[in-house]
Parts: sequence; C-alpha cells; structure tokens
Amino acid sequence: MQQFSTLRYDRVCRTPHSEAYLLSEGDQPVGRVDLHFGASVVHALLIVERELPEVELRALVQRLDEDLVWTADQPREDFLVTVYRGAEVVVVSDEGDEGDEGDDDGDDDEDDDEE
Repeated sequence: MQQFSTLRYDRVCRTPHSEAYLLSEGDQPVGRVDLHFGASVVHALLIVERELPEVELRALVQRLDEDLVWTADQPREDFLVTVYRGAEVVVVSDEGDEGDEGDDDGDDDEDDDEE
C-alpha cells in the first residue's frame, strides 16, 4: 500500500516566492506545510498533527517534493525540510475572531441611531 495515497492539499496562501497548504487524508488532518522558494534552495516548514514513524515522514516529504516542489517549475539545488509535531491552537487575525461569523456587511448596526 502506498503511503499517503489519498493526500489532499488545500492551499492557504500564495505569494510570488512561497505557498502554504493544509494537508489531509480523507477527513483526517495530517498537518500543514509552508514552502519558500529561494534562488537555489526550497525551504519547507512541515507541521504534522500526529506522531509518524520516520519512514512515513520521509515518504510524506517525498510526496511534497514530487507534488508541490518539482511541479512549481523552479530550479533548485536542495530541498530543506524542518518537521515539527503539533496542533493548531488558535488563528489570530486583525479581522477579529475566526469563530465570529455574525454580521459581515461592514455596516456597524449599533450606529444606526445616528442623527
């Protein structure tokens, strides 16, 4: 059985020299990878949400290299990956609470009684 055969990538953001993806298999989160494309080296920060044996981590890095790095069509001499294990705790934004999906029309309803 091929490891991570159903790996899915959901892009979080993209800039001219970087990309970030959430990784999952089915409905199970695997982690997140942030890729930064330098002049000759691609740096990656990989955060996995569960403990994986080294052989599976290496297989995951190989898949990321094949699916995301080589397909980016950027020449590179090395692919340096730093791996952490952890889980998302919170997302902080200038826009306010991520869980607050209330009135989002930009109109502050409390000011409706202005004269």
